[in-house]
Amino acid sequence: MIKYKFSIILILLSLSSIYSQHKIKETFSEKFVPFVEIYSENGDLIGVSDINGVISLELENKIYNSKATNLTFVNSLYITSELSIEKFKNSPIIALDRIAIELDEVVISKPKTYKYLKLKGYFRSIQINEDRPHYFIDGIAEIYISLKSGKMKMRIISNRSFENKSVNQLSKNFFFMVAGVPVFNEFTNFENLNKEYNLKTENNLKTTISDKITNFEKGTISTLDNKSNLQLEIISTTKPKIMKAFGMETDYNNYTINSIYENNESQEINLENIIYFKEIRSYDIKRKQKDKFQKVEATHEFYLLEKEYVNELESKQFDDFYTFKRPSKFKNKYWEKVNNQYFQPLPKSIEKYIEENLILIEK
Repeated sequence: MIKYKFSIILILLSLSSIYSQHKIKETFSEKFVPFVEIYSENGDLIGVSDINGVISLELENKIYNSKATNLTFVNSLYITSELSIEKFKNSPIIALDRIAIELDEVVISKPKTYKYLKLKGYFRSIQINEDRPHYFIDGIAEIYISLKSGKMKMRIISNRSFENKSVNQLSKNFFFMVAGVPVFNEFTNFENLNKEYNLKTENNLKTTISDKITNFEKGTISTLDNKSNLQLEIISTTKPKIMKAFGMETDYNNYTINSIYENNESQEINLENIIYFKEIRSYDIKRKQKDKFQKVEATHEFYLLEKEYVNELESKQFDDFYTFKRPSKFKNKYWEKVNNQYFQPLPKSIEKYIEENLILIEK
């Protein structure tokens, strides 16, 4: 009987060690890394760690139930890392190496007469339906921002558009598509951020962002290498946004943003200083009440290549944000020449999935 009990205890201890919560931290540091995306070897987004770098028990269960054999960990400020599932099970702390960045400072004078800020950059966007990449688009885009009203206009100069024909939409008549060039969120501006949230500067290197009502921590502004990094969870699974219209129900249950600025003063974060922007969105959607929810996830990125102040819009025709542009239109391999030191290629698992399962739309 004693041996039997002892065996049960050993089994429970073994399971506990395998399924204990994992944390993601910075190598050679005690700093934990928030909002790390976790992908399987098939290219599907399994989930995202929380604001404290913790992989929740729910996410851990999803990882093990996915039957993934390899995991990829992605965060814009850190070198993408891969682990086998066996190594993951035995590593309660996942360490990521920070990208070493030394960007040359570019000073651009801005006379008061200028009307627009023009940002030219490389964008990429992937939409995942039911754990399978459905749409992928990347390209070069120009965004014009009115210095008076803040309104934006955008045009896509070059693009590659890929589609997975094996993934079904909600129905023949109902499509949900968010792949495309993202709109910069209003909270990429310090003024708006300060109005909506409580900001507390703990030291010269970190400002904590908290909900004004619940006081729950929602994000941080950190400074390093003369850059500012904003990471913010705007919508979470604990407080989703429910939207109902035209017979459809959409549960918007995750929206996080990650942006980097060419300065080390949190009060100066704005679109005039932005050099990188990323957002992650998650939805559960169904067309009718009796239907099952379909999971849709999307990531959008924008890497600044050039910026200038102009008085005139250089085009009369513009594209809509979050629009999957058809067909592809490009003359050179722009994706191989992204001159932004925060740029990293897509995780190999996603690149492989796109290559094997998505079709380049040429007409």
